[in-house]
Amino acid sequence: MLASMRIAHLADFHLPGDADKVVNGVKPHANLQQAAEAVRKQVPPPELIVLGGDLLDNGEHDSYQAVADSFGQAAVHLALGNHDSLAGLRKTWPPAKAPDFPGYYSLDFKGLHIVILNSSVAGKEFGRLDERQLLWLNEDLHQSSLKPVLIFLHHPPFDTGISWLDKVKLANADGFWEIIPPFAQNILGVFSAHLHLQHTCTRRGVLVAGCPAVSWQFSGNADAARAALSGEQPGFNLIDVHDRRLAVRTVRFAPPRPVEPPRA
Repeated sequence: MLASMRIAHLADFHLPGDADKVVNGVKPHANLQQAAEAVRKQVPPPELIVLGGDLLDNGEHDSYQAVADSFGQAAVHLALGNHDSLAGLRKTWPPAKAPDFPGYYSLDFKGLHIVILNSSVAGKEFGRLDERQLLWLNEDLHQSSLKPVLIFLHHPPFDTGISWLDKVKLANADGFWEIIPPFAQNILGVFSAHLHLQHTCTRRGVLVAGCPAVSWQFSGNADAARAALSGEQPGFNLIDVHDRRLAVRTVRFAPPRPVEPPRA
């Protein structure tokens, strides 16, 4: 029997090299600190933290391990987004240091089988899972068919009804969903990011949830212009699992107001 467990799912930090830089009206580094503090205040605290991609805007040179360390001693796992760097991850996050690490992997954690996919495509905003990764996913799910499974990836494998965001989702979402039906009974949920807004739906009988961004939030209006901001507070999702039952709750936090430099 699977014991109760809590997972924090956070994404879209977009950390610039300059810790004081203001982007879209927020200080991404300050927002990350506030998010980490909000995670630590949860009762019960998360036992597992999944960082869902677009963590660093210059992943080739900045440290993924430093980002993971923001969350203290909790177990942390990373998924790659379109702003991230697989080469940078290999260099600066010890679990990924093997030169042939593909950016996707799975693990068993306290009765759950966790799958981390790599949907990033170099130089592109949209995502894709290549044929090799899809074959690996099918085999991994087959080998774990008696376990409760959670799948994490950066790009959403679903439409939101927001035109510009749906153009940069997982491009081959149909290929992903073709794999899922034989295993749908033991897949508790699929979790994505990239949207900079919270969105929950079902596909093929499986819960799918996108988390809000830790940085800035995009508008959820169907007619929103590209990258239109909503002004909503940043946040993350808490995933609570108990005996194969799952609940998702969005936590919002108030970011520190960036201080603009005085004008000359």
